[in-house]
Amino acid sequence: MSRVDRIATAYWVEAPGRGALRRQPLPTPGPGEVEIVAHWSGISSGTERLVGRGRVPAAAGAAMACPGMQGTFALPVSYGYSLVGEVAGTSERVFTMHPHHDRAVVARERLVPLPLAVPPARATLLPNLETALNAVWDAELRAGEPTVVVGGGAIGLLLAFVLALRHDGPCTLIERTTARRAFAARLPWIERVLPPEELVHGAAAAAFHTTATSEGLQLALEATGFEGRVVELSWYGDEPVAMRLGGSFHHDRKRIVGSQVAAVAPSHRTAGRAARTAAVLDLLHEPQLDRLHGPPIPFVDLPAFFARLYGGEVVEACPLVAY
Repeated sequence: MSRVDRIATAYWVEAPGRGALRRQPLPTPGPGEVEIVAHWSGISSGTERLVGRGRVPAAAGAAMACPGMQGTFALPVSYGYSLVGEVAGTSERVFTMHPHHDRAVVARERLVPLPLAVPPARATLLPNLETALNAVWDAELRAGEPTVVVGGGAIGLLLAFVLALRHDGPCTLIERTTARRAFAARLPWIERVLPPEELVHGAAAAAFHTTATSEGLQLALEATGFEGRVVELSWYGDEPVAMRLGGSFHHDRKRIVGSQVAAVAPSHRTAGRAARTAAVLDLLHEPQLDRLHGPPIPFVDLPAFFARLYGGEVVEACPLVAY
Protein backbone atom coordinates (compact mmCIF):
# COMPACT_ATOMS: atom_id res chain seq x y z
CA MET A 1 0.00 0.00 0.00
CA SER A 2 1.43 3.42 -0.92
CA ARG A 3 1.43 6.39 1.41
CA VAL A 4 -1.16 8.26 -0.65
CA ASP A 5 -3.73 5.73 -1.86
CA ARG A 6 -6.40 6.59 0.74
CA ILE A 7 -8.78 9.54 0.95
CA ALA A 8 -9.79 12.01 3.66
CA THR A 9 -12.24 14.91 3.58
CA ALA A 10 -11.01 18.31 4.77
CA TYR A 11 -12.44 21.81 5.14
CA TRP A 12 -10.52 24.47 3.16
CA VAL A 13 -10.90 28.24 2.97
CA GLU A 14 -10.68 28.71 -0.80
CA ALA A 15 -11.06 32.50 -1.04
CA PRO A 16 -11.95 35.31 1.39
CA GLY A 17 -15.37 34.50 2.82
CA ARG A 18 -15.75 31.17 1.01
CA GLY A 19 -14.83 27.61 1.96
CA ALA A 20 -15.55 24.07 0.81
CA LEU A 21 -14.99 20.42 1.70
CA ARG A 22 -12.26 18.76 -0.36
CA ARG A 23 -11.41 15.12 -0.79
CA GLN A 24 -7.66 14.68 -0.63
CA PRO A 25 -5.05 11.92 -0.27
CA LEU A 26 -4.44 10.55 3.22
CA PRO A 27 -0.92 9.15 3.69
CA THR A 28 -0.26 5.89 5.46
CA PRO A 29 1.25 6.59 8.91
CA GLY A 30 5.02 6.46 8.98
CA PRO A 31 7.29 5.76 11.96
CA GLY A 32 6.07 7.65 15.03
CA GLU A 33 2.77 8.56 13.35
CA VAL A 34 -0.82 7.42 13.84
CA GLU A 35 -4.08 7.85 11.99
CA ILE A 36 -6.86 9.70 13.81
CA VAL A 37 -10.53 9.11 13.04
CA ALA A 38 -12.28 12.38 13.92
CA HIS A 39 -15.37 12.40 16.11
CA TRP A 40 -15.57 16.10 17.01
CA SER A 41 -13.81 19.38 16.35
CA GLY A 42 -14.19 22.78 17.96
CA ILE A 43 -14.33 26.14 16.18
CA SER A 44 -12.58 29.22 17.55
CA SER A 45 -14.96 31.78 16.07
CA GLY A 46 -12.86 34.95 16.31
CA THR A 47 -9.63 33.46 15.00
CA GLU A 48 -11.26 31.36 12.30
CA ARG A 49 -13.33 34.33 11.10
CA LEU A 50 -10.12 36.30 10.54
CA VAL A 51 -8.46 33.37 8.79
CA GLY A 52 -11.52 32.80 6.60
CA ARG A 53 -11.64 36.43 5.53
CA GLY A 54 -7.96 36.43 4.59
CA ARG A 55 -7.09 38.96 7.29
CA VAL A 56 -3.91 37.37 8.69
CA PRO A 57 -0.94 39.74 8.19
CA ALA A 58 1.97 38.18 6.33
CA ALA A 59 4.30 39.11 9.19
CA ALA A 60 2.19 37.07 11.61
CA GLY A 61 1.87 33.99 9.41
CA ALA A 62 4.64 31.92 10.98
CA ALA A 63 3.53 32.70 14.54
CA MET A 64 -0.14 31.92 13.87
CA ALA A 65 0.37 28.70 11.89
CA CYS A 66 -0.99 25.62 13.66
CA PRO A 67 0.20 22.00 13.59
CA GLY A 68 -1.37 20.18 10.65
CA MET A 69 -2.27 23.40 8.81
CA GLN A 70 -2.17 23.04 5.03
CA GLY A 71 -1.80 25.84 2.50
CA THR A 72 -1.03 29.40 3.59
CA PHE A 73 -2.86 32.34 5.14
CA ALA A 74 -2.73 34.00 1.72
CA LEU A 75 -5.38 31.33 0.88
CA PRO A 76 -6.32 28.67 0.20
CA VAL A 77 -5.74 27.20 3.65
CA SER A 78 -7.00 24.35 5.82
CA TYR A 79 -6.91 25.70 9.38
CA GLY A 80 -8.16 24.76 12.84
CA TYR A 81 -6.73 23.54 16.13
CA SER A 82 -9.17 21.43 18.10
CA LEU A 83 -9.72 17.88 16.83
CA VAL A 84 -10.92 15.00 19.01
CA GLY A 85 -11.16 11.40 17.89
CA GLU A 86 -9.78 7.89 18.18
CA VAL A 87 -6.53 6.36 17.07
CA ALA A 88 -7.58 4.19 14.13
CA GLY A 89 -8.05 0.54 15.04
CA THR A 90 -8.10 1.25 18.78
CA SER A 91 -10.41 2.73 21.42
CA GLU A 92 -7.78 5.29 22.43
CA ARG A 93 -9.48 8.71 22.69
CA VAL A 94 -7.23 11.68 22.01
CA PHE A 95 -7.11 15.41 21.40
CA THR A 96 -4.76 16.95 18.85
CA MET A 97 -4.27 20.36 17.32
CA HIS A 98 -5.36 19.89 13.72
CA PRO A 99 -7.73 21.45 11.15
CA HIS A 100 -11.24 20.17 10.45
CA HIS A 101 -10.55 16.82 8.71
CA ASP A 102 -12.50 13.60 9.08
CA ARG A 103 -9.25 11.59 9.17
CA ALA A 104 -5.70 12.76 9.78
CA VAL A 105 -2.20 11.36 10.14
CA VAL A 106 -0.28 13.03 12.96
CA ALA A 107 2.82 12.43 15.04
CA ARG A 108 2.00 10.48 18.19
CA GLU A 109 3.89 13.05 20.25
CA ARG A 110 1.22 15.60 19.29
CA LEU A 111 -1.59 13.61 20.91
CA VAL A 112 -3.12 14.39 24.30
CA PRO A 113 -4.72 11.22 25.76
CA LEU A 114 -8.12 11.99 27.23
CA PRO A 115 -9.21 10.81 30.69
CA LEU A 116 -12.22 8.50 30.63
CA ALA A 117 -14.17 11.01 32.73
CA VAL A 118 -13.86 13.73 30.07
CA PRO A 119 -16.44 13.29 27.28
CA PRO A 120 -14.92 13.71 23.79
CA ALA A 121 -17.17 16.63 22.81
CA ARG A 122 -16.19 18.56 25.95
CA ALA A 123 -12.53 17.93 25.17
CA THR A 124 -12.80 20.23 22.13
CA LEU A 125 -12.74 23.09 24.67
CA LEU A 126 -9.16 22.21 25.63
CA PRO A 127 -7.26 24.85 23.59
CA ASN A 128 -9.56 27.74 24.50
CA LEU A 129 -9.64 26.68 28.14
CA GLU A 130 -5.84 26.55 28.09
CA THR A 131 -5.84 30.11 26.71
CA ALA A 132 -8.13 31.23 29.54
CA LEU A 133 -6.10 29.55 32.28
CA ASN A 134 -2.86 31.01 30.92
CA ALA A 135 -4.39 34.50 30.88
CA VAL A 136 -5.52 34.19 34.51
CA TRP A 137 -1.94 33.24 35.39
CA ASP A 138 -0.68 36.24 33.37
CA ALA A 139 -2.89 38.55 35.44
CA GLU A 140 -0.97 37.64 38.64
CA LEU A 141 -4.06 38.22 40.75
CA ARG A 142 -3.84 38.85 44.46
CA ALA A 143 -6.37 37.47 46.93
CA GLY A 144 -9.80 39.05 46.72
CA GLU A 145 -9.07 41.36 43.78
CA PRO A 146 -12.17 42.21 41.71
CA THR A 147 -11.99 41.38 38.02
CA VAL A 148 -13.88 42.25 34.84
CA VAL A 149 -14.14 40.13 31.69
CA VAL A 150 -15.03 42.13 28.58
CA GLY A 151 -16.70 39.92 25.97
CA GLY A 152 -19.08 36.98 26.39
CA GLY A 153 -17.75 34.74 23.63
CA ALA A 154 -16.00 31.42 24.20
CA ILE A 155 -12.83 32.84 25.72
CA GLY A 156 -14.70 35.29 27.94
CA LEU A 157 -17.01 32.62 29.32
CA LEU A 158 -14.09 30.27 29.95
CA LEU A 159 -12.16 33.06 31.68
CA ALA A 160 -15.11 33.55 34.02
CA PHE A 161 -15.16 29.78 34.59
CA VAL A 162 -11.46 29.66 35.55
CA LEU A 163 -11.82 32.73 37.76
CA ALA A 164 -14.81 31.19 39.56
CA LEU A 165 -12.77 28.08 40.38
CA ARG A 166 -9.30 29.53 40.93
CA HIS A 167 -9.81 33.07 42.28
CA ASP A 168 -11.69 34.32 45.32
CA GLY A 169 -12.49 37.84 44.12
CA PRO A 170 -15.75 38.98 42.47
CA CYS A 171 -15.97 38.81 38.67
CA THR A 172 -18.23 40.82 36.34
CA LEU A 173 -18.80 39.86 32.71
CA ILE A 174 -19.47 42.68 30.24
CA GLU A 175 -21.28 41.82 27.00
CA ARG A 176 -23.02 44.20 24.60
CA THR A 177 -25.26 41.61 22.87
CA THR A 178 -28.58 40.92 24.60
CA ALA A 179 -28.72 37.26 23.54
CA ARG A 180 -25.19 36.57 24.77
CA ARG A 181 -25.91 38.29 28.10
CA ALA A 182 -28.98 36.10 28.54
CA PHE A 183 -26.96 32.96 27.70
CA ALA A 184 -24.17 33.92 30.11
CA ALA A 185 -26.61 34.66 32.92
CA ARG A 186 -27.83 31.04 32.78
CA LEU A 187 -24.35 29.61 33.34
CA PRO A 188 -23.80 28.51 36.95
CA TRP A 189 -20.33 30.08 37.25
CA ILE A 190 -21.29 33.58 36.06
CA GLU A 191 -21.67 35.86 39.06
CA ARG A 192 -22.77 39.03 37.29
CA VAL A 193 -23.27 40.05 33.66
CA LEU A 194 -23.85 43.64 32.53
CA PRO A 195 -24.13 45.67 29.33
CA PRO A 196 -21.21 48.08 28.72
CA GLU A 197 -23.17 51.17 29.78
CA GLU A 198 -23.63 49.75 33.29
CA LEU A 199 -19.94 49.11 33.95
CA VAL A 200 -18.57 50.92 36.99
CA HIS A 201 -15.32 52.53 35.85
CA GLY A 202 -12.20 52.08 37.93
CA ALA A 203 -13.59 49.32 40.17
CA ALA A 204 -11.52 46.36 38.93
CA ALA A 205 -7.94 45.43 39.73
CA ALA A 206 -7.67 43.48 36.48
CA ALA A 207 -9.71 43.34 33.29
CA PHE A 208 -9.55 40.62 30.63
CA HIS A 209 -10.34 41.75 27.08
CA THR A 210 -11.60 39.28 24.44
CA THR A 211 -13.71 41.19 21.87
CA ALA A 212 -11.00 42.08 19.31
CA THR A 213 -12.44 45.61 19.04
CA SER A 214 -10.99 49.00 19.95
CA GLU A 215 -14.16 49.79 21.88
CA GLY A 216 -13.85 46.67 24.00
CA LEU A 217 -10.19 47.34 24.78
CA GLN A 218 -11.00 50.92 25.77
CA LEU A 219 -13.77 49.63 28.05
CA ALA A 220 -11.38 47.16 29.69
CA LEU A 221 -8.89 49.94 30.34
CA GLU A 222 -11.57 52.14 31.89
CA ALA A 223 -12.79 49.26 34.06
CA THR A 224 -9.52 49.19 36.01
CA GLY A 225 -8.44 51.51 38.80
CA PHE A 226 -5.08 52.57 40.22
CA GLU A 227 -2.26 50.30 38.97
CA GLY A 228 -4.84 48.12 37.28
CA ARG A 229 -3.86 45.84 34.45
CA VAL A 230 -5.63 44.85 31.29
CA VAL A 231 -4.87 41.35 30.03
CA GLU A 232 -5.36 41.47 26.26
CA LEU A 233 -6.32 38.12 24.72
CA SER A 234 -7.68 39.38 21.40
CA TRP A 235 -6.00 38.73 18.09
CA TYR A 236 -6.76 41.52 15.62
CA GLY A 237 -5.16 40.20 12.44
CA ASP A 238 -4.58 43.24 10.24
CA GLU A 239 -7.38 45.26 11.84
CA PRO A 240 -6.19 48.65 13.23
CA VAL A 241 -6.64 49.40 16.93
CA ALA A 242 -7.39 52.89 18.24
CA MET A 243 -7.24 53.88 21.91
CA ARG A 244 -7.72 57.02 24.02
CA LEU A 245 -4.93 57.20 26.58
CA GLY A 246 -5.41 60.79 27.65
CA GLY A 247 -7.65 60.04 30.62
CA SER A 248 -6.62 57.99 33.64
CA PHE A 249 -4.13 55.70 31.89
CA HIS A 250 -0.93 57.50 32.94
CA HIS A 251 -2.19 59.02 36.18
CA ASP A 252 -3.39 55.65 37.46
CA ARG A 253 -0.28 53.78 36.26
CA LYS A 254 -2.29 51.23 34.29
CA ARG A 255 -0.77 48.42 32.24
CA ILE A 256 -1.81 46.47 29.16
CA VAL A 257 -0.40 42.94 29.11
CA GLY A 258 -0.50 40.74 26.02
CA SER A 259 -1.45 37.13 26.77
CA GLN A 260 -1.00 34.39 24.19
CA VAL A 261 -1.14 30.66 24.81
CA ALA A 262 1.99 29.74 22.80
CA ALA A 263 4.11 30.67 25.83
CA VAL A 264 3.32 29.56 29.37
CA ALA A 265 2.74 32.48 31.75
CA PRO A 266 5.99 33.47 33.53
CA SER A 267 4.60 32.50 36.94
CA HIS A 268 4.19 28.88 35.77
CA ARG A 269 6.81 28.62 33.05
CA THR A 270 9.21 26.50 35.05
CA ALA A 271 6.63 23.70 35.30
CA GLY A 272 6.25 23.78 31.51
CA ARG A 273 3.53 23.13 28.95
CA ALA A 274 2.78 19.57 30.08
CA ALA A 275 1.86 20.78 33.55
CA ARG A 276 -0.42 23.45 32.07
CA THR A 277 -2.15 20.88 29.87
CA ALA A 278 -2.62 18.62 32.89
CA ALA A 279 -4.23 21.52 34.77
CA VAL A 280 -6.63 22.06 31.87
CA LEU A 281 -7.54 18.37 31.75
CA ASP A 282 -8.38 18.62 35.43
CA LEU A 283 -10.69 21.59 34.74
CA LEU A 284 -12.35 19.63 31.92
CA HIS A 285 -13.74 17.16 34.46
CA GLU A 286 -16.41 19.78 35.29
CA PRO A 287 -19.68 18.66 33.60
CA GLN A 288 -21.10 22.20 33.73
CA LEU A 289 -18.84 23.06 30.80
CA ASP A 290 -21.17 21.06 28.54
CA ARG A 291 -23.59 24.00 28.72
CA LEU A 292 -21.32 25.92 26.35
CA HIS A 293 -22.19 23.64 23.42
CA GLY A 294 -25.28 24.05 21.31
CA PRO A 295 -26.53 21.57 18.71
CA PRO A 296 -23.58 20.04 16.84
CA ILE A 297 -22.87 21.13 13.26
CA PRO A 298 -22.71 18.15 10.90
CA PHE A 299 -19.34 18.10 9.14
CA VAL A 300 -21.10 18.15 5.76
CA ASP A 301 -22.70 21.50 6.72
CA LEU A 302 -19.43 23.16 7.69
CA PRO A 303 -19.07 25.35 4.54
CA ALA A 304 -22.52 26.87 5.12
CA PHE A 305 -21.77 27.49 8.79
CA PHE A 306 -18.47 29.19 8.02
CA ALA A 307 -20.12 31.37 5.36
CA ARG A 308 -22.38 32.77 8.08
CA LEU A 309 -19.44 33.21 10.43
CA TYR A 310 -17.33 35.03 7.82
CA GLY A 311 -20.33 37.25 7.08
CA GLY A 312 -20.39 38.51 10.66
CA GLU A 313 -23.26 36.45 12.07
CA VAL A 314 -23.09 36.03 15.84
CA VAL A 315 -22.88 32.30 16.47
CA GLU A 316 -23.05 30.17 19.61
CA ALA A 317 -20.17 30.60 22.02
CA CYS A 318 -18.43 27.28 21.33
CA PRO A 319 -19.46 25.79 17.98
CA LEU A 320 -19.05 22.02 17.84
CA VAL A 321 -18.60 19.96 14.67
CA ALA A 322 -19.80 16.34 14.54
CA TYR A 323 -18.16 13.84 12.15
